[in-house]
Amino acid sequence: MKDVARQAQVALGTVSRIVNGNATVTPELRKHVETVIDQLGYRPNPTARTLRTNRTNAIGIIVTDLRQPIAARLVAAASEVARGRGFAPIVGDFLGDTRSEETLLRFMAERGVDGLLLTISSDEDSALLAMIEGLDIPVVLWERDAAGRFPSVRSDHRMGARLAAASLAGRRRVLLVAGHDQTWVGREQVAGVREGLAPQAMLTVEHTGRFSPDRLAGLLSAPDRPDAVIANIHDIPAIMATIARSGLSCPADISVISIGDDPFLEIANPAISAVRLRPDLVGAMAARALIARLDHKKARPAPPSELVPPEFIPRASS
Repeated sequence: MKDVARQAQVALGTVSRIVNGNATVTPELRKHVETVIDQLGYRPNPTARTLRTNRTNAIGIIVTDLRQPIAARLVAAASEVARGRGFAPIVGDFLGDTRSEETLLRFMAERGVDGLLLTISSDEDSALLAMIEGLDIPVVLWERDAAGRFPSVRSDHRMGARLAAASLAGRRRVLLVAGHDQTWVGREQVAGVREGLAPQAMLTVEHTGRFSPDRLAGLLSAPDRPDAVIANIHDIPAIMATIARSGLSCPADISVISIGDDPFLEIANPAISAVRLRPDLVGAMAARALIARLDHKKARPAPPSELVPPEFIPRASS
C-alpha cells in the first residue's frame, strides 16, 4: 500500500480509503490510484484486513440438501445479495446427517465467517440450538423456527398446505408427505392440510426422510389406497413414477399436488398442480436480514421474523 501511495503521489490514507471502498474519494482520484494499483499488481492482504477489522467479509450458508430445487434457489438468491454487499458466500449442505451438520457448523466458525444463514436439521433440538448460540456468530434461520431464539425468514407453509388441501374437493383419502417432523416446516404443513381438508376426508401423514417409493407402492396396492397425494417438490418425481408403475392414472385415480413449483412441473404429463413458494424472495430477505445484523449488531436488535405468503397454481394433476 505504501508503494501505491508513493507511485500515485498521494497519502497512504487515501489509498486505504480507495481499497476499502470509501465513497469520500473523488472519481478522478479513485481512477488514478486504481490505475497505479493495477500497474503494481497490488492486492490487499485478507489476513491483515481480518486482524484489523475483525471481519472476514464471508457469510456461511447451510442447507439440508443442495440438490433440492427450493434449497438451490434459496442459496442462489442469498449468494447474489451477499456478493452485492461485498460478502463472499461459503456454501455447504449436510444431507440430513446431524454429525455432518455439526462438523459443517464448526468449520464455518473456524473459518471466521461473519454470519450464518441456516436451515437446521431440527428446530426442537435444544443441544443443537445451544451449540449454535455458543458459536457467538450472528445467525438468521430460513425455513426454520426456534421459538424466537434466532430471527428467521420462512415461507408460510401452513397457508400453502391449506390451499393445497382445499383444492382436493371430492377426494377422501389424502396422503401428505410432509417435511421432517422435527422441523417447523413439517409441523406447519400437517396443520395446514388438516385445516384445509373437507371434514369427511381422511388424512395419512408420512414425513420425508423416512418415506420411500416402496412405502408408497404398498399404500397404493391397498384396498383403501390414497386418492390424493400432497408432497414437497423434491419427492414429486419418485411419487409420479411410483403411481405409473402401480398401474394408476393421475388425476383419474389419484390427484397429486407439489409443495413448491418449478418449470419441470408445467411440462410434466400431466402438468402438476403446485403451491408456489417464493424461495428467491426468502433467500434474499434472509441475506439482507443477516447483513443488517452485521452492520448494526451493536446498534439495534435483530430484525423480526417474517413469513412470505405462497399461492396455489392449479394444473391438470388435481
